[in-house]
Amino acid sequence: MFAVVQLDFDASKVLLEIAAVRSEPSFLSKKRCHYVEWVNKVLQSHKAMVIDEFRICFELDESSQDDVDEWLLYAFAKRVKSLQLDFLQFGMPTAFVLEPYLFPSCRIFDQNVEENSIESLSIIHTKSFRTLRVTDFQSLRSLRLAGVDVTGETLHFLMEKFHLLEHLVVIGSQSEDLSSVLVCGSSSLKYLELTHCRCLKSIIVRDARHLVSLKYTWVSNVVLENVPELVDVWVSGWKFSRMILQLSSLLTRLESLTLRVSNSDVNEDVTRFLKVPHPIGLKQLTLDVRASEDDSLLRLTSSFMKSCPNLEKFVLKVPMSSLAYIYIYIYIYI
Repeated sequence: MFAVVQLDFDASKVLLEIAAVRSEPSFLSKKRCHYVEWVNKVLQSHKAMVIDEFRICFELDESSQDDVDEWLLYAFAKRVKSLQLDFLQFGMPTAFVLEPYLFPSCRIFDQNVEENSIESLSIIHTKSFRTLRVTDFQSLRSLRLAGVDVTGETLHFLMEKFHLLEHLVVIGSQSEDLSSVLVCGSSSLKYLELTHCRCLKSIIVRDARHLVSLKYTWVSNVVLENVPELVDVWVSGWKFSRMILQLSSLLTRLESLTLRVSNSDVNEDVTRFLKVPHPIGLKQLTLDVRASEDDSLLRLTSSFMKSCPNLEKFVLKVPMSSLAYIYIYIYIYI
């Protein structure tokens, strides 16, 4: 029986202390130095040949770029399976870090390797230039980047080279180079989340035969083609009607759908929803609606229940006011 090797550098409790004295930047800088020293000390003494799970959880930014890059090199060399970088300010996806850490660019730098040989890869940064083999990346199955800047080119590289990658999460990237994401071909990806990425405008998923779950926010152009296993979708946006249009080709076979709607024209949106031509096979539906005083939530509820004959659970979340994050939850089990 093999033991699971986990390196979880979770300092979320310290983040609460930082939030309490946010007006003192020197306090955050001091805590960052302590955190970096802690991680470096542990890694220097760590003797395991492989790492199953590697997690960094602290409010780090570009000032820690070199150290974080070194940690990544270390983790990849140890054939890490699950990698998480959680650098969110206050742990909140909408609280953007002013100078975020940039996830390192990967390049195939030896263009003269033979076709059947092991390609060499490198993570390029200012502190060191270490060579990694393609096989060093083959173990990665799960990657979470929160409060980290990442480019579309890097995401494409990850999905192309990390053949076992099944779980990919990007939260709160501010990079202007992450305007579109393309998932295409025989990717092993099963779960994809792209949320609160400020410049992301387009998601195109084609021939992703293994994709089961998709989550995204504020994306104007979404193309989903040949995704036979996709049964769970979570979407947040301004217009309910636009989100339904994006998902119209999937509604007949989706099993779970969550819609977080920020507009207030619920009555108009219900009318649009009822015009969907095919029966809807949803088993679980969650609506997070910012409704106005004139909107009929009863009509909204009854309309969805009539349109979803297979519905087993319906959850309606309604904030009590536009300024308060206090919700009324309505659960209906059928």
